[in-house]
Amino acid sequence: MACRDSCAVNNAGCDANAVCSHDAKTNAVVCTCKTGYTNTGSGANIVCTDSCAVNNGGCGASATCSYDATTNAVKCTCKTGYTNT
Repeated sequence: MACRDSCAVNNAGCDANAVCSHDAKTNAVVCTCKTGYTNTGSGANIVCTDSCAVNNGGCGASATCSYDATTNAVKCTCKTGYTNT
């Protein structure tokens, strides 16, 4: 019998935009959304959605949501005519 890490097989059923890992105590599969994605599902059913598509990434109506090129973290930029305060 060949035993393989469940995360190596189809990301253990985690969303394609999630990182699969194992709980240190129980070894249960843990799905965590990658940077730039927000869980719009539940604790048991992780659904990773583009953060800018969810409430404009928390940027507010007068800002544009984008991503930092290095970290992929949400980046808010004021729209023309607005100033960051």
